[in-house]
Amino acid sequence: MPGNPLIQYQDISVRVFDWRALKRVDWFLALATVLLAAVGWTLLYSASRSSDIIYFKRQMAYFLAGAGVALFVACFDYRFIVAAAPLFYVVANLMLVAVLFFGTEAKGSERWLVLGPARLQPSEVSKLMMVLFLTWYLSRLGPRIRRFHWFLLALLLTAVPMGLILKQPNLGTAACMGPLVLVMLFVGGCRIRHLALVVLLGLSVFPALWWQMSGFDPDKPTEPRGFYELKHYQKQRIYTFLHPEHDPEGSGWQTLQSRITVGSGGIAGKGFLEGTQTRLNYLPEHHTDFIYSLLAEEFGFVGAVSVIALFLLFLLRGLMFARDCPEMTGTLLATGTVTVLAFHVFVNIAITAGLLPVTGIPLPFLSYGGSFYMTTMAGVGLLFNVRARGPGLAVG
Repeated sequence: MPGNPLIQYQDISVRVFDWRALKRVDWFLALATVLLAAVGWTLLYSASRSSDIIYFKRQMAYFLAGAGVALFVACFDYRFIVAAAPLFYVVANLMLVAVLFFGTEAKGSERWLVLGPARLQPSEVSKLMMVLFLTWYLSRLGPRIRRFHWFLLALLLTAVPMGLILKQPNLGTAACMGPLVLVMLFVGGCRIRHLALVVLLGLSVFPALWWQMSGFDPDKPTEPRGFYELKHYQKQRIYTFLHPEHDPEGSGWQTLQSRITVGSGGIAGKGFLEGTQTRLNYLPEHHTDFIYSLLAEEFGFVGAVSVIALFLLFLLRGLMFARDCPEMTGTLLATGTVTVLAFHVFVNIAITAGLLPVTGIPLPFLSYGGSFYMTTMAGVGLLFNVRARGPGLAVG
């Protein structure tokens, strides 16, 4: 029936690769991506005064390479990409195992594989691979995900890469897997009571931590009071997060300096290239994990909120693609991609404001880093892909 748009969509989009999908690229999402990338270039140019101009030049190159990756991914029918997800899952886990044995150390963690002149961070790749794998898993199961053993299996399959990433150790990236699997299980149609049980078990950690931290003195080691007691140094890390002023020149330095940097920007900021906290290197890693602090210092509250608004528009556009897609596979794929990016945005900004402990969570499009930038742009390509094959937008 040529008059039926859905039938047309199903007939035409069976090509594995079709460059004509580029005609259907969503220009709103593309514009938001370019604007966020331009903000990142601006901030890295400013950061290069106190670090190295090479960061700025490389970030420009990462964007150009990433744009090519995004457009290349957009040309593949996402259903064929998802069909290969079990292979991607195995390869991603093998790379994570390889990191434990052959990885190079950076900042106290073994996170990198050296491949000739290039370096690869498998933990970053694994996040997108898990989006694809969970999409494949939930699409294949359909309504059967309402049974508890299939629900539990999804959690166990996610726990494999999460455990390998924690072993590096890389707490920030591993933590991303939790919200990802829960959100995708919800969208996939699991029972709410199963999801609530997992959430309640997770929240039970906080009363246990409160009990462990009650009466804690960071200067006096205490004897264990129960069957399991956190080590003194572990309690000290939690205490320092809650009271960074206790160790202002040690573990509390980054949190305190980030707060000072953000607050010093005021409403309108000090002006482009006029940041002093970052230029004088009071705040370390201001070209990577703390680049949002640099934004707040130079462009103030107005600039910081404007970038948050731009991120929200980007993420909401991705959720619109998920809502409008006629297939559960595309809905899951877009939802998972948005969840990963939203996690990075929320957690990075919360760390900058001192609301969460300091972990290595970069900010999409703004923070310097090759592996993360490529993963982010591949995610953009998946969103383009889902949109290009949505209702009434058949390729061709």
